[in-house]
Amino acid sequence: MASEIKVDTISEKTSTNGVTIDSLSIKDGGLVAEGNIDVNGNNLVLDANANTYLDAGTDDTIKFYVSGAHDLTISANAINVLSGTTLTIDSGATITNSGTANGFGALAGIDDQTSSNDDQLTITDSAVIINEDSDDLDFRVESNGNANMLFVDGGSNLVGVGGDPDLGTGLHIRLSDTGASANNNAPQLVIEHGTSNEQCGISILSANDMLGNIFFGDDGDDDIGALRYNHDGNLMTFVTAASERMRIDGSGNWMVGTTAYQVYDNSSGEGLGYENGGELQVSRDSGVPFYANRTTNDGTLVNWNQAGTTEGSITVSGSTVAYNAFCGTHWSRLADNSKPTILRGTVMESIATLLDWYACTYTIPAVTDSDGNVVEAEKGKTAEISLPDGKSAGDVIKHTHQGVEYDATIVKLDNERLPMCKISDTEDSKAVYGVFMDWDDKDDGDDGDVNDMYVASIGAFVVRVHSGETVAIGDYLQSKGDGTAKVQADDILRASTIGKVTSTEKTITHADGSYCVPCTLHCG
Repeated sequence: MASEIKVDTISEKTSTNGVTIDSLSIKDGGLVAEGNIDVNGNNLVLDANANTYLDAGTDDTIKFYVSGAHDLTISANAINVLSGTTLTIDSGATITNSGTANGFGALAGIDDQTSSNDDQLTITDSAVIINEDSDDLDFRVESNGNANMLFVDGGSNLVGVGGDPDLGTGLHIRLSDTGASANNNAPQLVIEHGTSNEQCGISILSANDMLGNIFFGDDGDDDIGALRYNHDGNLMTFVTAASERMRIDGSGNWMVGTTAYQVYDNSSGEGLGYENGGELQVSRDSGVPFYANRTTNDGTLVNWNQAGTTEGSITVSGSTVAYNAFCGTHWSRLADNSKPTILRGTVMESIATLLDWYACTYTIPAVTDSDGNVVEAEKGKTAEISLPDGKSAGDVIKHTHQGVEYDATIVKLDNERLPMCKISDTEDSKAVYGVFMDWDDKDDGDDGDVNDMYVASIGAFVVRVHSGETVAIGDYLQSKGDGTAKVQADDILRASTIGKVTSTEKTITHADGSYCVPCTLHCG
């Protein structure tokens, strides 16, 4: 044998009827006993003072005693380390569990020996706690190919799955794009219930996927609901009963019951559209598109505000609906489409030429989305445009919609009642159309800078009176032939009557001395 046992001294210890071994060694085996070892009944003494020894009791246990009190007990079924005693396992040691460990009990304060705090891992009857002392302690779980399959950043309060949570506060999912393609719609995080193959749970969009989904429903439910983001079209859609009900596009436009926010042009059927910037549109195939209802009493149905101040309203009293601060206007335009300075309240006359408006129509072709669903072709129509030089209705021009250029056909819009106008140049003119209120186009380009204007002709407004005229409440006014009004010679309502003075307070005084007074208009 390679090992050698050498016993230097064996002697009888007469005072205790035991055996004293002064030295015991096993060569190459690593067992060395220092001092005396006494075999004394059931005791094995490890030092000369008999303060540290083993007690091989009659109850099949071995107890380790230090200074007369035992700290460690080994029996057939258990190893017990008494309270207040430290059990140290060196870094090179291996603990092996050959079966199933039951009843482990309380293990408190496993220390990594790198900080003053000693509770890195705490196990009690009711909890398993990591980082009990709130150290800057990270926790991670490795998978076969990812060192950070689950990662908790103790110092930053962040949690990551599949990578370091470096995107900000919260839970971050980062999985490999390996094997993904632009059209496979591979889910990145799925929480699901039910049988396989049905749409349910959560699918978070990854860099190479077209869709990210949150599904509500299970077992292949036909009435499934969903929130869906389409990367290809930059759209967020809301689905109920397996049908899209609302969408928000990348420009901030949102649509309810339609796939186009410009529902006013009759190209997308019925629905509600909001164009980012504040324009709200409602369309319905048939029936009333909009209802305003008061359920208990009379009062305001609609308020009209400008710069935060209410300027008008629609109210109901009994069975009567009132349009408050009512002023009826018509669209009109100068014959040469010019836009000179026209003073507020200036008297305008109509001419024989009717207004002409043009727009363009185009078709957005059908496309197939990343789910294989066909998005039907859509018809689009522009807002009003000015007729390009040398072009007429039926001609094709280029039009850009949401960054895409289309061939668009010029169409002439219907108008059977609204004439063009001029500043009144005939005294007592019967062609008086009303008074100038404002330009319709604010040079924003929305209508191709067609220079339409508002001409007030009925209701309450102001009329510009010649500087040499003095008016009284109740006076009728007629055209003076220079864009201003004069007092009518009699009190008969005539074809040339513009309106009746309701107040002599001058609301506006222009640089030429002409002034505006409130009137009821009678041109309509």
